[in-house]
Amino acid sequence: MDAKNNTSERGFSLVDALRRPRTWVSFGLAAALIFFVFRSLDVSVADTWATMRETDVKYLFVALGVFYLTFPLRALRWRMLLENAEIAPKAARASWASLPALMEYIYLSWFVNCVVPAKLGDVYRGYLLKHNGDVSFSATVGTVFAERLLDMLGLFTFLMISGMALFGTHVPPEMQWLFWVGAGLVAVIVVLLLSLRWLGPIAQRYIPVRFQERYTQFSATALQSFNPQILPGLIGLTLVIWLLEGCRLYFVIVSMHNLGLSLPLSLVIFVSLASSLLTVVPFTPAGLGLVEGAVTAVLVTMVHVTRHVALAVTLLDRLINFWSIIIFGTILYVVSKRR
Repeated sequence: MDAKNNTSERGFSLVDALRRPRTWVSFGLAAALIFFVFRSLDVSVADTWATMRETDVKYLFVALGVFYLTFPLRALRWRMLLENAEIAPKAARASWASLPALMEYIYLSWFVNCVVPAKLGDVYRGYLLKHNGDVSFSATVGTVFAERLLDMLGLFTFLMISGMALFGTHVPPEMQWLFWVGAGLVAVIVVLLLSLRWLGPIAQRYIPVRFQERYTQFSATALQSFNPQILPGLIGLTLVIWLLEGCRLYFVIVSMHNLGLSLPLSLVIFVSLASSLLTVVPFTPAGLGLVEGAVTAVLVTMVHVTRHVALAVTLLDRLINFWSIIIFGTILYVVSKRR
């Protein structure tokens, strides 16, 4: 609560965030994980680079386009939540709550998540809307929390469906941890949501007085976000977003057709969702290091492709959903008038 309070009142400084010891610790952990991947898999850097050079670039641009198509859909979904919570009235669509503005807030928050650990970008998004729209920070963060719950439920649902299509009822032991991680994250968020509904009045007794109003706004908005009237639209957008995430990796793999690499669609979706799931883990920025290691290991153990090909697929995919955000996000952060 203190971190949210400081961000809402003092603003956000990326430079200050990068100076914090925990940021450097997280990057150190990511570097150690990446080193461990190369060391344990005995991957040849030269072979991996040669493999990446064999890719058909036009399909990589298609994958990039598919990935960036998710941002207007995410902005549309967020606007539905904001309008339902009466934070952003329809009259604001042409200004600070327009789709381009909401896309900018989301992209900047993803950029922050890629360079700072602990998902601080989600809190930063609440600050951006408060800063530009002069609305309640706590209520805005409530809509972000609701959006994250939708994402986790959609991601885990697709992960289960694709996993059942691949393994049936016999999940390999080396893959079971992915399902446990997903189930654990969903359980935590659902428990938090139910706690807001049933234990809110009790919890409020133990919250300092100066935070009680903020807590009330946050919990009320988070619960109100699941209005049955807009829930079908929210679910539909969430499903499309995660299907596009799977298509991103599909086109990355298609770009390597010169190497004869071809994977079943169910496997591609499973690996893509596993990658997205691990970005939620807050120990490193956007799962840096953890994603690279886990996805490479999944491709090697499940598909039995060579190690340098598996790592090449992983690095190309991360070039799109991690490094492109850092590159474009840095430019946007410098020139943005809304940050």
